[in-house]
Amino acid sequence: MSVVETSSVSPWLWPYGGDSASFCFHIDREGDVSRLLNHQRDRSVHALPRFQHSTDNLGALEYERFVQSGEIPTRDLSHDWYNGQVWLAFPQVKQLINSRHIEDANCFENIAVDLSANGRSRLRDALTLFDESGALFLTTEFSLCNALVNHDWKTLLLDQREKWHARAKVLLLGHGLLDSMHKAHKGLCAKVIPVQVPSLDLSSAELQRLVLLVVEQLRGPGNLSPLPVMGVPGWFQDSDVPGFYEDPTVYRAKPTRQVSSSHERLAFVWDGSTLALGKCVGQSLPEFQGEESPDSSEHGAG
Repeated sequence: MSVVETSSVSPWLWPYGGDSASFCFHIDREGDVSRLLNHQRDRSVHALPRFQHSTDNLGALEYERFVQSGEIPTRDLSHDWYNGQVWLAFPQVKQLINSRHIEDANCFENIAVDLSANGRSRLRDALTLFDESGALFLTTEFSLCNALVNHDWKTLLLDQREKWHARAKVLLLGHGLLDSMHKAHKGLCAKVIPVQVPSLDLSSAELQRLVLLVVEQLRGPGNLSPLPVMGVPGWFQDSDVPGFYEDPTVYRAKPTRQVSSSHERLAFVWDGSTLALGKCVGQSLPEFQGEESPDSSEHGAG
C-alpha cells in the first residue's frame, strides 16, 4: 500500500483525525483496506468487530447479518474505507444502527407491513439514510435549528457568517457522504438532525452518547432535514462567491405538504445528559419515546 501525499484540507474529517483519515493511498495488494483498518482497530481503545476483506456483492440485510456475527465485510473501495473510519470513531453508534436493522427485519419477517419500494420499512429506510448520508447539526442557538428545519438558508448560512463556527458545527457520520466529499457537487446533501447543545466543545465520548440518543429516536426518512454540504461556511471556497446561495434548485423552500408524525422533521435539545424534542416554528411534535434513551452501555455489538 503506497500513501499519496496530499495538501488538501478536509475540515469535515474533524471527528476522524483530520486529513489522516482521507483515502489517499493506492491499493497494492488485495485486502489492503481491511488490513489497514484492522491495524487501526488493534490500536483503538474501543471494542468492535474485525474488518473482513470481501469481494462479495452483499444485499443490505445480508450485510447487516454479517456485521452482527462479528465481521464487517470490507471491499478495497474508498466507500468501505470511510465506513471503517466511522466504525473506529463511533463503534457504539454503528452497532446500534446494525442492531436496529436486525431487530426491525426480524420483527416484520413474517408479517405483512407497508414497506417501501426497496423492501425496507420506514425505520430501516431512515437508518440506511443516516448510515450513508447522515449528520448532526450542532449549535448553541436553537434559532439555527429552526432555520435548518424550515430551509431558512439566509439565517442559517449567511447571517452572522463570520461568527458561524462559534455558533454551529456539522458532524458528518454517513460514510457514503464522507466518500463523496472529495468530489462534492453543489447539490450534495447531508441528511441532518439538528441539536441544540450546551457547548460545541464536546469530547468524542460525549459525541458518541449524543448520537446514540438521536439514533434511538429515528422512525422514518422524513425525520431528517437536508443540508447542502458545499454551503457549510469554511468548507468550500465556492460558497464565498456572491450569489452561491441563490440557486433555487439547491437551496429550496421547505415543502408545504402535510406529513404524518413518522415523517416529521426532528430537532432536539441536549443538556449533556438528557435529550428532549425541541419545537420549531410551524412544527407539530411527533410522539416521542421519552426524554432520555437508554445509556449507551446497554447497547451490545449488534
